[in-house]
Amino acid sequence: MGSSRMNGPDFICVGMPKAGTGWLFDQLQFHPDFWMTPLKGLHYLDRVSPPMKNAVKKLKRIKKRPERPHRRAGDERDQSVLEEAVSLSGKPRDIRRYAGLFRFKQDLLSGDITAPYAGLEEDVIAEVAAILPEVKIVFLVRDPVARAWSNVSMAYRGERFDRNLLNDTQAFRSYFLNSTMYDFSFPTVIAERWARSAPKVQFRHFLFDDIENQPEKARGDILNYLGADPDKASGQIAADHNRKASAVKLTLTDSIREVLVEHFQEELRACAKMFGGHAREWLVRYGL
Repeated sequence: MGSSRMNGPDFICVGMPKAGTGWLFDQLQFHPDFWMTPLKGLHYLDRVSPPMKNAVKKLKRIKKRPERPHRRAGDERDQSVLEEAVSLSGKPRDIRRYAGLFRFKQDLLSGDITAPYAGLEEDVIAEVAAILPEVKIVFLVRDPVARAWSNVSMAYRGERFDRNLLNDTQAFRSYFLNSTMYDFSFPTVIAERWARSAPKVQFRHFLFDDIENQPEKARGDILNYLGADPDKASGQIAADHNRKASAVKLTLTDSIREVLVEHFQEELRACAKMFGGHAREWLVRYGL
């Protein structure tokens, strides 16, 4: 297990945002069966002419502090892949050139974890399927209400959300419907888009509830799907590691909860039907 024969990424994680993509990146970047690019979120496929801002920032940090050790002792691939990624900045999206970034993995597994890929359009999905027919798609799914609220808390931490909106349900509803987070809020729509546009590509969903409640099992399920060995440790990173555990979170009020449940009630029912498992419990959670 853990050996790649593919040209290009072995997998692409297409989100959802706030559904465990950071957890997954940590589990894989330190796992001995993987070589991951040194940044989470390449943001290549979701741009017509990718600016590669994350790669530009990361490369500057590495060059500014060359004494800082790489994640793998003596491995200079981090800087090499970032330099190549930066060279793609501002140029028209080219999935073959994107695939070339992953040659640095050599014979290890590798992939791209970019949460906003949840919003990829059907033409991009079809092109990915045509050029990378053997790629595995990972889709992390979270209860739409809880995911939306987690996104609001993140916006609050970034000073992009006025908590006074919590006192006005109409103002909050308007804020939410007009925010970018709304674009990634319907997991069944995302899954159906992939099924229509890339029916032959391997696509598997994993529920955030399992990551949260049974992290060791969730980790094992994902690693098995990707062809890696779940018995190998991810360095010092435990399966239940959560880099954002101490992050400030807003308290979901009853009135705002009602707004979100009302908005997502049909999607919650669709999730229960499509994904099963914990998704069925969401209906009970919200009295549906």
